[in-house]
Amino acid sequence: MNQSKENSPSDSDLRRSEINFSFRDNNYKGYLVAPGAEQGPRPLVLIFHNFQGLKFFELDVAEYLAKLGYVGLAADLYGDLVPPDQRLCPEDEQLMPAFRKRCFEALVSLDHDHEKFRALLKIWLEKGLESPFVDKTFAPAAIGYCFGGMAVLECIRGGLDVGGVVSFHGLLQTGEDPNAAKYGAAIPPLKLCENHYNTKAVVLIENGAADYLVTNESKERFYAEMNEAGVDWNFHDHSGTPHGFALPPTLGSPGHLHLSSDRRSTMNMLSLFKEIFPGVPQNYVARNAAGTAIPV
Repeated sequence: MNQSKENSPSDSDLRRSEINFSFRDNNYKGYLVAPGAEQGPRPLVLIFHNFQGLKFFELDVAEYLAKLGYVGLAADLYGDLVPPDQRLCPEDEQLMPAFRKRCFEALVSLDHDHEKFRALLKIWLEKGLESPFVDKTFAPAAIGYCFGGMAVLECIRGGLDVGGVVSFHGLLQTGEDPNAAKYGAAIPPLKLCENHYNTKAVVLIENGAADYLVTNESKERFYAEMNEAGVDWNFHDHSGTPHGFALPPTLGSPGHLHLSSDRRSTMNMLSLFKEIFPGVPQNYVARNAAGTAIPV
């Protein structure tokens, strides 16, 4: 895979910074992690979280990407709607209904307002490109988990200048998550906006074949939509694999880590990065952010 084990930076070599901004009466904080200065500017990879909001896992993903040789930006899409100290599943099961309701209300505030959703994604893209650690000669990548997978597809539908996106167990259509109503979230009116597809980017879908949220009908609609728009897409169905297969068990119930699918989907992502960031060295890192071993 043209990976260099010798050049993989240690934790102490990485450069870390916060990104803060306000948008439509809400405050957002993200975390950027870049390789050491000796590696020079590197391509940007945006990271979008699942329904819980930005937390330790996405920061771990940013660290993993920086060790690989890219600039990882863990982006917050909820802001104050779900405070940073309230984004992990509560240990008390009696508190879970209120937790899920709050998280899904933050989710539907975006997935039911496509213009707002895409505007926020665009800000994160622009903020990331402002970093002096980023090589701006490459269009950034974007990856996302669950709700974050929906977000990266909105980058494509909104025409954002990305070179490639990866969805890990994400929904294929925006505004159609059945869990929101299931967990009692108040559902606002759906606000659509015109699509301006980015047809230069590569779309990679890593899906669990046993994911109850992604039906065959949903897949067929996605294929037809992307084909009609002229988008270059790849769809990997991982056999016997549930929703949340790339999330560590330490996240609680959202995490249903499936080792072989997490390993293969990570390797697919690394292959895509080599395609869209040609000539950029990709370091070898033994384990990904979920702790899954990745072969050389």
